[in-house]
Amino acid sequence: MDLIFLRSSITGAFILLLFSCQSSTENDSFEQYGSNQLQKLEYNNPGMLVDLDVGFKAVPMPMDFDGDGDLDLLISESGSYAESGIFYFENISGNVPMPVFRRGMKVSFERRRLGDDGSRFQVSNVNGSVHVLTPDRVRESLLIYKNVPQNVFWDQDEIDLPDDGYDYLHNKKTEWKFIDFDGDGIHDLIAVATRDSGKKYRGKVAKAIENLDRQIDGESHVLFLKNSGTDEDPVFGKPQRILKDDGTSLAEGLSLMPMMADFDGDGDLDFISMGKGQEEFDIPWNNDFYLYFENAGSKTEAKFKEGKVLLHQNLPIQMESRATIHLTAIDWDKDGHIDMLGGDEDGKISFLKNTGKLDNDIPQFLPPQFIQAEAKYVDFGALTTPRIFDWDGDGLDDILSGNGVGHIGFIKNLGGKSPKWDAPKLLEIDGEPILLRAHEALPNTEEPLWGYSTIAVGFWDEDELPDILANEHNGNIVFIKNIGTRTEPKLARPEPLPVEWEGDPQKPAWVPGVSNGNELLAPWRTSPWIMDYDGDGLSDLVLMDYEGYLSVYLREKKDGKLVLKHPQRNFVFPDGQPILLNQLTGKSSGRLKFTFHDWDGDGLEDLIVASKPAVDWMRNMGKKDGKTVFEYMGRVLSVTLMGHTDGPVVSDFNKDGVPDLLVGTETGQFYYWQRKSWGQTSTMTSEGKQNPASYSYFKR
Repeated sequence: MDLIFLRSSITGAFILLLFSCQSSTENDSFEQYGSNQLQKLEYNNPGMLVDLDVGFKAVPMPMDFDGDGDLDLLISESGSYAESGIFYFENISGNVPMPVFRRGMKVSFERRRLGDDGSRFQVSNVNGSVHVLTPDRVRESLLIYKNVPQNVFWDQDEIDLPDDGYDYLHNKKTEWKFIDFDGDGIHDLIAVATRDSGKKYRGKVAKAIENLDRQIDGESHVLFLKNSGTDEDPVFGKPQRILKDDGTSLAEGLSLMPMMADFDGDGDLDFISMGKGQEEFDIPWNNDFYLYFENAGSKTEAKFKEGKVLLHQNLPIQMESRATIHLTAIDWDKDGHIDMLGGDEDGKISFLKNTGKLDNDIPQFLPPQFIQAEAKYVDFGALTTPRIFDWDGDGLDDILSGNGVGHIGFIKNLGGKSPKWDAPKLLEIDGEPILLRAHEALPNTEEPLWGYSTIAVGFWDEDELPDILANEHNGNIVFIKNIGTRTEPKLARPEPLPVEWEGDPQKPAWVPGVSNGNELLAPWRTSPWIMDYDGDGLSDLVLMDYEGYLSVYLREKKDGKLVLKHPQRNFVFPDGQPILLNQLTGKSSGRLKFTFHDWDGDGLEDLIVASKPAVDWMRNMGKKDGKTVFEYMGRVLSVTLMGHTDGPVVSDFNKDGVPDLLVGTETGQFYYWQRKSWGQTSTMTSEGKQNPASYSYFKR
């Protein structure tokens, strides 16, 4: 009908076109985000490419999923509440070294997770068929999903293991893969079994197995289960622990994956895993190097040498993310050399190209390159902690955010009521991306080196340029001064924040970081906030104090210099009790992000805080006896986004005068709720103002 109308009158067509343009310009925000539901924030930037990112803790499964002759990606997003599942990324470039992928689509709409945790599974190629092997969710059986591209995880069967194989399956974290390990042309089972607490049994079963000889020695192992049958009808023998040629375990000190492949091109199977490298590398946290174990034996009888660190230009090859790396071996660029794909905690996939060259008998790989995909949803890695601020002085509200790696990103607003966003750019200091990782953190543990930067953006000093305050995994609060201009920011090196303590410096009972002298050390993973609390024209710091109470560190001038005063617990509930944002201790302490904004339109800045399951708010009731009184109102959102706590901020991208909510999540994506009016302060209610919660505030 529209076509008939357009052809009937050129004038009519012009009027219709004009009306259409006006509608798309004036109402685009309502059309895109006007459902009054929480939605993912979109780039709205067709044709732009970004790092392929599936969410949180990505596990790559490369295969030709659509049968067109090139390699696509199935990726398990294994870590989050909101996005867990298996996603399909189509290769839209074909057989080229670095293909571009279509944006991800969920393979199944239920919250499907493979394995007992969504990450311990492997793709196996057997005579042209692609199977996925995984323990089931309770480690009772080893499952095989046959011919995945054709059956999409519907053809499920169980692999029959010997008794000792089940001991490993039940009591350790295991991954299994079909590989012809002994060169007889028949696919055997290779398994990696990582030490774990073991399966807990109950009742009569527990008593019956007390005296059984089980394979639960508390150590990790790489296992070989010989197939004495055929590929079609396998019979797997007792697990044999694979050793190095010096008699020690191949699994010793490694973060294990069944990465057996002919990496050096000599016809036998080598092994690559992650672990601690040689001491000569003066690099902190050197337990995440790639170690190459050459097979000095033969195709039929393997003899693995001691592992050697994979280097590029004399430096160890490392992923940008240091946590939760999942590797798979494959000839990705189809040049005849076995490469590696690595998924990381940030949800990204990296390609590590095998050049085919050897140096001292070690295959030479290039450093990781992030694979690219079409841009759809705004994403900044994982564990995003956004702030809204016009960073480049063009009059548009941008997004600045920390993330799990420790970067601080700038996502530029390119305009529009439903803004068009540029790809994230890493903020730099002296030409190098900011990376907030303290080298001295947790020096005596095997824990990965996270960043987890959380930030505040505002005018911290008196030069009328926006600066950044940042916290991170370790609890060290730093000041990053803007030494550029209003339209071209430039950042100086981070400086610690000294405090004029009343007595000894207050430090959390548990925190990974360290501080010197009067430096401020806060609970880990908590956000700072810049505000002029007492109205004296100086920016103050609001932060959780060493015991988790929301506190203000006032500023004053002394001898012409700004100093930060001892914290005051000036935020209280109506009964006068100070607001304890997190009652938990140890590693569960800290972790909260918050923001202040007038949420209900009464002119007072309310408190919006991350709290499982998502976001809560407290209404500002004004000041009493010099302290700000807040009434707990309950939840803002009716959905669960968390795993880690979320990062709520307030925005008004459509400039209708009603503040909206933007939430950074552990998946790295941002969720956006565009409100219709001041009267609706929660997605929990459809009409009328929200009443105070009938229960007390608590951090779950």
